[in-house]
Amino acid sequence: MDPLTHTLFGASLAATDLGRKTRLATPALIIGANLPDVDVLPYFRGGDFALGFRRGWTHGVLALVVLPALLAGLLWLWDKWRVRSDVERQPLSPGWLLGLSYFACLTHPCLDWLNYNGMRWWMPFRDTWYYGDSVFIMDPWLWLVLGTGWLIGRKPARSSTIGAVVMATLVVWLVASRAPAYMPVVGSVFAVLLVAFLWQPKAGWFTAHRTATLGLLSATLYIGILISIHSVTVSRVQEMLPEQGIDSFDELLAGPTPANPLAWDIVVGTEKVYRWGRLDWLDGGNLVLSEGELPAARELPQWNAIVASGQSPGFLRWTRFPWWEASQEGDAKQLYLMDARYARHRTSGFGGAVFQLPAD
Repeated sequence: MDPLTHTLFGASLAATDLGRKTRLATPALIIGANLPDVDVLPYFRGGDFALGFRRGWTHGVLALVVLPALLAGLLWLWDKWRVRSDVERQPLSPGWLLGLSYFACLTHPCLDWLNYNGMRWWMPFRDTWYYGDSVFIMDPWLWLVLGTGWLIGRKPARSSTIGAVVMATLVVWLVASRAPAYMPVVGSVFAVLLVAFLWQPKAGWFTAHRTATLGLLSATLYIGILISIHSVTVSRVQEMLPEQGIDSFDELLAGPTPANPLAWDIVVGTEKVYRWGRLDWLDGGNLVLSEGELPAARELPQWNAIVASGQSPGFLRWTRFPWWEASQEGDAKQLYLMDARYARHRTSGFGGAVFQLPAD
């Protein structure tokens, strides 16, 4: 999931009773909820290297043992080093600090597994991808329920205000640059979050503790509903594929679409090609597949040679539905590989890679 979702999840946990268990519970929960994403640092070495590294070493089972202990240890050392105020009464419980660090770090790969980017749970022992295919990587409805739950009843502080503005600006920029069609939904969600941020209800039921707990419960229920819809969608697609002339298939993706939990992106892999389409439950649950086909790259006789060439190893490790298109300019030959999850037309941007072929 995106950093905003992870941060809101950790902050909401910190606003519940868990945040009162020990001193430094809040930083343990918020930092821990984001800590596995330290693997963004390899992007400084290059996009392909980072693509092959992401959601592996820092998200797998070994990291889930090491990273929380490291986080708890650093927070404990920082607490020993800093000068505390005389009015600070909450004691530090090393056991609770360690337990909360482990819990927060575990929420991260669990949320990441939900989308079709995938997760490698057993890294570094086994490089196998697992996919939940149920929640889009940037889900504005999760921002809405988690954000309102965390914001209502909370007194705005300067640090939280600045953090909220910076995070919102980054998300709006990302959506506007990659998927501008969804800006009305994102803008509406942020408008509601702004109201929740500014609203200061009178003392009563709307306490920060209660609303944060309600937000977490609502988010969990929403995720559970999406997992159920995904399961029903897969069964529906399998039933309808013969009507589309597909009697057997090797791979099937029913993936979530942005801001619409009732519309699902479909990719079907047969022996040699991929077809893609959409199933929309608001349209009666009808499956509409493309007439066009994408040639499956793994069926190429040269596939093993492509893998052994050493070109774009990160993309080859990450890709799930690779298809190909060849290009030649003079004696120079190129093979474009794209992943049908993200690209249905030739691209060398995200979701694609270019391989140089020998003249023969």
